Amino acid sequence: MSTKILIVDDEQAILDSLYRFCKRRKWNAFKANGGQEALEVLKTETIDIIISDMRMPEMDGARFLEKAKDLSPKSVRILLTGYADMDAVIHAVNNAKIYNYLNKPWDDQMLESVINSAIDFKEKEDERLHLIDEVDKKNKELKAINGSLEEKVKSRTEKLQAAMQKAQISNQKVSKNFREALSLITNLIEMQDGSESNCTAIMAETSVALAKELELSPVEVEQIRIAAQLHNIGKLSLPESIRQKPINKLNKAELDIYHTHPIQGETILSGMTGLKTVSKIVRSHQEYIYGQGFPDKIFGNQIPIGSKIICVTSDFQKLERNLLQDDISTAEGAMEYIKNQSGKLYDARIVDLFESYFNENLQHYRSYLSRLSLQDIKEGMVLAENLVSSHGLMLLTKGSSITSENLQQLKTYEIDVGGTLIFPILNTSIDKLREDESEQYLGNSK
Repeated sequence: MSTKILIVDDEQAILDSLYRFCKRRKWNAFKANGGQEALEVLKTETIDIIISDMRMPEMDGARFLEKAKDLSPKSVRILLTGYADMDAVIHAVNNAKIYNYLNKPWDDQMLESVINSAIDFKEKEDERLHLIDEVDKKNKELKAINGSLEEKVKSRTEKLQAAMQKAQISNQKVSKNFREALSLITNLIEMQDGSESNCTAIMAETSVALAKELELSPVEVEQIRIAAQLHNIGKLSLPESIRQKPINKLNKAELDIYHTHPIQGETILSGMTGLKTVSKIVRSHQEYIYGQGFPDKIFGNQIPIGSKIICVTSDFQKLERNLLQDDISTAEGAMEYIKNQSGKLYDARIVDLFESYFNENLQHYRSYLSRLSLQDIKEGMVLAENLVSSHGLMLLTKGSSITSENLQQLKTYEIDVGGTLIFPILNTSIDKLREDESEQYLGNSK
């Protein structure tokens, strides 16, 4: 069944434009020139999505959506508003329980993404309500059954709980496998790009921290984490001579080729299930807020918030590694450059948060770990980063506690493959081992 969308706006040109926008995407669209007319539509049609303008005569969008919530509570409500209407947006969030809002003028890709997200939310919400109704129905049926069935109910409940627990464990395994696969892809990108191992992981952690400070939803935070890890995947399509050359050393022809890598990244990721939004973030991660970036030279709110975050964190790493500006090669110099470009190239809110995070974490990051050879590793030590071989192969994941089995396998690996493994170990785990050894020594002395 085609999605039914009700468009409400008192400006006929905008109303017609949105109507055509929906029709081109095979959505079943309805038009209303104001709030009262739209309420009449809701009395006769089961509407999935409502998109309403904020500023309308007689009844504004916030008031209309509040009434629409009572008349058609299952409809997902979206508000179109101007930059000066934030108080009205807050009112609509609190009273009309709107799903999302977009600023005018809107970006078609963003509008389509928001509507698709609303459709997905509507389907899941309908399914959830259906399940609630089914559970309620079953509960009423169970109450009508005599007490002799209590044992059967108990048995069925236990089986259901066991099945849910099994499904939860299965989901956790799938999530773990996905994260490990993502780390492998990241390591491959770093190896081909000539980057230091785990620099992308550090950048992703920073991006996630900034996203949480901005109070983005858990889904958005996860999308940003994945996009940060895969933001350079498009570089795999570039010639090696360009891929491993500092950006500030590229000539114009090479730069033109280099500037295509976000597009290549979007192309690779958009075909993967569940990564459509991630692919959009990757495409725009080199866009600057006043339109000087690439590949599309978009600006301001046209740039996804995830792209703005990754732009800051990835540029910081390039600057620190002397890949972006000839005269910058330190963390302090990189931070100073980022601050100087706040509000020019980078979103000022994100720069402020990044500076705080830098002062608390990045500036002292290397003090959190020690890099040890295999002969210095002991059982119980904990990896501060992924353990990666010189060939780019991930051998153990971040957070793993070293076991005797690990040590034996890795000794064999060094002999078979050659070379020396370097372990990034958390200093706190080294300190704990020393404390344990000291306590054991004192105990034996007694």
